[in-house]
Amino acid sequence: MQNTTAPSHPITLNKSTEAQIYGLFALALALTCVGILIGLQFSAVLMNTGIHFFFLIAELGLIFSARFWMDKSPLNYVLFGLFPLLSGFTITPYILSVLAGYANGGTILMNAFSSTVFMAGASAVFARTTSWDLGGLGKAMIFGLIGLIGLSLLQLFVPALRTTGMELAISGFGVVFFAIFTAYDVQRIAKLGKMGANPFMLALSLYLDIFNLFLYVLRFMLVLYGNRR
Repeated sequence: MQNTTAPSHPITLNKSTEAQIYGLFALALALTCVGILIGLQFSAVLMNTGIHFFFLIAELGLIFSARFWMDKSPLNYVLFGLFPLLSGFTITPYILSVLAGYANGGTILMNAFSSTVFMAGASAVFARTTSWDLGGLGKAMIFGLIGLIGLSLLQLFVPALRTTGMELAISGFGVVFFAIFTAYDVQRIAKLGKMGANPFMLALSLYLDIFNLFLYVLRFMLVLYGNRR
């Protein structure tokens, strides 16, 4: 079990680097919105050609190659900015499908957004105020992420995993998982001065936490409240 007592030595915070991380995170969120706006301008192409899958592959390439470019300036700024721009672009067809496929799609999107903000904020407050050291959850987070990815892939091929009950269970687990992952990464950022981690890596990790939290909250709400047209 992880020690739940406060650390015996105070954590030295690198405030300038911590501010850089949250600045990069805010930039990523803004660029995601820009990507969505661009995607809406080309919605017909996205919905009819499936070109967004190529951009999704590019996103995965950026993630898996991140350790090779995050220490190389100015390449790290360029590729870090490119990633959320592509994310906004590739999520646009999903947003459009929700709006087109559900009579209350717009309401659910807004509720999912506000719920994500609330849950992310609660996770951040918990991470900064708790005496628990969440660092021991690192391996559990990795295995949980692999499990979620595996389930998502299996859902494409196994009809039994696409039932309402299974979708509710998987999306519910995803919501809880990424809320915990957000708290884990916020605490990692707070300990940056002690850990010496790359600010681009931590900003990208936090961005992916929030991005995926929103997607799973949206999936969960669609199962519970979605009114298909």
